[in-house]
Amino acid sequence: LEFRDIPWPMFSQPQALDELAPAKVTRFVLSPLHPGETRREKVRAALRRWHPDRFGRVLARVKEEDREAVEEGVGIVVRCLNGLLER
Repeated sequence: LEFRDIPWPMFSQPQALDELAPAKVTRFVLSPLHPGETRREKVRAALRRWHPDRFGRVLARVKEEDREAVEEGVGIVVRCLNGLLER
């Protein structure tokens, strides 16, 4: 897998790390098209999917040259989701 192969939680898939923006993640996760009834349910479901411990299975399949960018991207997504839970 490469960075661009990861199904990032955004409406338009980023091709590089600098295109992965917390505002775009927020828009996607809180969208009416995203599963969950309440805001909190939507964020918690996304956190379960993107939690670094669970994402390790996917990370093992990422090409070595993209692994650091994917790890950083997952960190961006998780920090954004944690921020949404705190609001």
